[in-house]
Amino acid sequence: MALAEAILRKVHKYGLFPKIVRLLPVISLGLAVASAAWLASLPMDGNYRNTYISENALMPAQVTSYFRESEWNIVRGYRGEFLGMELMSVSQRNAIVETWLTDIGLKCAYHVNHDGDDTLYAIMHAPRGDDTEAMVLSIPWQTSDGKYNVGGAALGMALSRYFSRMSIWSKNVIVVFSPDGHESLRSWVEAYHTSLDNTAGSIDAAIVMEFASSSDHFDYYEIHYEGLNGQLPNLDLINTIVTVASGEAIGCSLQEAPLSQLGTNNYSTRLRTMLKGIVSMTLAGITKNSPGCEAFSGWQIQAVTLKAKGESGRHDVTQFGRIVDSTFRSVNNLLEKFHQSFFFYLLLSPTNFVSIGTYLPSAIMFAVAYALSSLGCLLSSGISATKYLHNIGYTLSLFTSLQVVCYSLCEGLPFLLRSASDKDEAAGVILQLLSLLSAVIALGPILTRSRNIKLLDRTTSSAMVALCLFFIAMLVTALLIVHFALALALGVLCLPLTFIYPIISAKVRTREKSIKSELKICLCSILSNPFFLIYVAGEMLGLGVSPVDIMTGLLTSWHTLQCWTWYVFILGWFCVWLGISLTATFGRFEPEVTKTKKEE
Repeated sequence: MALAEAILRKVHKYGLFPKIVRLLPVISLGLAVASAAWLASLPMDGNYRNTYISENALMPAQVTSYFRESEWNIVRGYRGEFLGMELMSVSQRNAIVETWLTDIGLKCAYHVNHDGDDTLYAIMHAPRGDDTEAMVLSIPWQTSDGKYNVGGAALGMALSRYFSRMSIWSKNVIVVFSPDGHESLRSWVEAYHTSLDNTAGSIDAAIVMEFASSSDHFDYYEIHYEGLNGQLPNLDLINTIVTVASGEAIGCSLQEAPLSQLGTNNYSTRLRTMLKGIVSMTLAGITKNSPGCEAFSGWQIQAVTLKAKGESGRHDVTQFGRIVDSTFRSVNNLLEKFHQSFFFYLLLSPTNFVSIGTYLPSAIMFAVAYALSSLGCLLSSGISATKYLHNIGYTLSLFTSLQVVCYSLCEGLPFLLRSASDKDEAAGVILQLLSLLSAVIALGPILTRSRNIKLLDRTTSSAMVALCLFFIAMLVTALLIVHFALALALGVLCLPLTFIYPIISAKVRTREKSIKSELKICLCSILSNPFFLIYVAGEMLGLGVSPVDIMTGLLTSWHTLQCWTWYVFILGWFCVWLGISLTATFGRFEPEVTKTKKEE
């Protein structure tokens, strides 16, 4: 107590408290910069770790795979048949493939997709198992690039035939032929765990295989691992695949790294892979060209997508099949589900990663930055705590009203899109209307400057901005572990909102009459608007998707994939943006002037 009293006396003596309050916006900005610096330091030597196998039972590449040249002609034969089926409908292809799978002893069944073609799946019961666990080999007819998956289908059939002749399996193998790796595959996964009669036990792992070429060779392979709502597969599964592939001397690409960079492992390549991985995790479930592994999210299934790249490399098609074969045999060794290694990580390269304890502080600093900005709004206003407490009910009712409006948008806009005949066109119209509305709201301080329309008093205005910033701080904190990429994206993209109140305070303090402050407020509002940033992401970041595609994905992601990014987008980000922007337009921040009569 004596030490605390001494510190408080010093604080009052030197007037430190007002100085600290004035510096809160600077401290908040400094924390945001420190967060970015922390993230940029992760790919530096000494800050990351080398990958390793935690589960010794996996024993990757410890046995010889016999899926070799003897199976090459089988693959070629199936590929020739699949080339002849390219122009057929999915139902016609499924009927032919069903006869082949039945001939090799697999039990076939269908899942009826209400919005498209049916999904064919076949179960190979394990000779040494008890039908309680399974592994999935998924072959979508259409790859994530929109191409005919002829090589993947041929390899899938050849591997099914090869697996059926082996007596080593203790887990069932399920082969799935879905129309695509997006909505139809997700529908099958959901039905498997809820309504399908023919099942094969709990799914431990899944591999989605894409080989869109009809060539016998390929250059390297890509591995995709991003799941829905921040979920990632156990790192042991990825390490197993990389270990098996390295034994075959096949190069591995992460985040679409080109062939020329596969042998390079320096700071710039690690930083690029990490940042693209964060972007991919943020957009998981939103973009149409999803790799397919995200369809297995939500049921503790470790899933990855393997995609063969190139057509004239030195690696033959059976080597790609051996990656799947050896990985399945490693998973087959497990006596229980994946539980060791890491479920939260950032991959910097196929052999380097950053664990959650190392990268989490970057998002924590963003959360603290927003909390300090919120505190600065309350303390720098000069309003007593008593007034804030008396006004808290009204402030909360205003914020709740905004949440009700935003929730109506959350439910109403996806319903309108589902009712439309042309979803892309409808999404484009919705995006344009919301962008126009946002532009009018963002330009509110300029449009109402001469009219001086103030609907909120000074106490409510300061409390409303503080509440919105504190809400973002709590939202980032809540998402820290479950969806780090989305939490970090919110922290970065909402940052201009923290500058609005200091700009208003400076204008009030200096009694500035020019339009400069209003221009700064409008600029901050526009730069943090979610719909403006959809256009930026679609047109300028080279993500391979248009703004309309992103909007369509947001509006349909919950209904088709149970991805809750849309709710965070509207109830979190847009609601806060709406609250601060409207308060900046209609709020009163100048101190009230009390008039007194002079005694004569």
